[in-house]
Amino acid sequence: MSSFGLLIIITYLYAVFVLLLETKVTFIKAGISKVIFLFLSGASLYFLITDKDTNIELWLRIFVFLPVIYLMFMAFTEDISKIAKKTGIKSLREKSLSTNNDLADHLYHAVDFLSKNKIGALITVERNVDLSKIINKALVLNADVSKELLTSIFIPNAPLHDGAVIIRGNKILCAKAYYPSSKRTDLPMHFGTRHRAAIGISEQSDAFTIIVSEETGHVSVTINKEIEYNISRETLNLYFEKFLKIQ
Repeated sequence: MSSFGLLIIITYLYAVFVLLLETKVTFIKAGISKVIFLFLSGASLYFLITDKDTNIELWLRIFVFLPVIYLMFMAFTEDISKIAKKTGIKSLREKSLSTNNDLADHLYHAVDFLSKNKIGALITVERNVDLSKIINKALVLNADVSKELLTSIFIPNAPLHDGAVIIRGNKILCAKAYYPSSKRTDLPMHFGTRHRAAIGISEQSDAFTIIVSEETGHVSVTINKEIEYNISRETLNLYFEKFLKIQ
C-alpha cells in the first residue's frame, strides 16, 4: 500500500473515532464533521479497492468496509429524515402510523380548559414503555378518555386531583399516579412538583406528558428526558401529531 493511501486510512479511522465521541456539538461543527467523514470514507474505500501493493482479496477488502457503511447510515439518518420530510417522502413506518385524532381532540380541549382556569394537571400518555408498575399503585379507572372526565379529575379539592392521569390508547387507566421526581440540578427554580415529576417519568420511559401550571396556567410537555415550557396551543398540536400515533 502506498504511503499516501496508508495516510488516508489512518486519517479516516481517526475521523470515525472523533465522530463516535462527538455527542454535544453545534450544528455547524457536526455538519463539517460529517462532510469530512463522508470524504474520507470515499477516499478510504477507493484505496482499499484500487491498491495493488497489498495481497488481500478484493471481496475481503469490501467486507471489512461494510461496518463503515452502517456507521455512515447511522450518522446521516437524521439528515435523511429531514430531507424526506421536506420532499414529502415518508418512511414505511411513518406511513403505517396515523395520529389518534380522538385522543388529541379530547386532550386539546381538556388542556385548554384547565389552562384558562389555572387548574393544575399532569396527564401522561403511555407509548412503548409499559407503565404498569406505576398504574398498579395508583387508583385504577379504566375509563374512556373524554375532556369532561379529564377536567373533572383535576378540579381543586376533588378526590382525584393530586398526582397524574395515565392514558393508554383511548382509556384513562388510572388517576392519582405518582412519579419519582427528577434529580436534575439544572432546572429553573420556578419548576414545581408537577414539572419535576413529569421530567422524572420522561427519564424512565418514553411517555409523553402534559403539565398545566396552577400558578400561571402555562402548558408544558416532557418527552425523552426533555421539557418544553410554556408552549402555545399550536405547538401542543404539533406534539400530538408527532407522538399520539396509532397503527
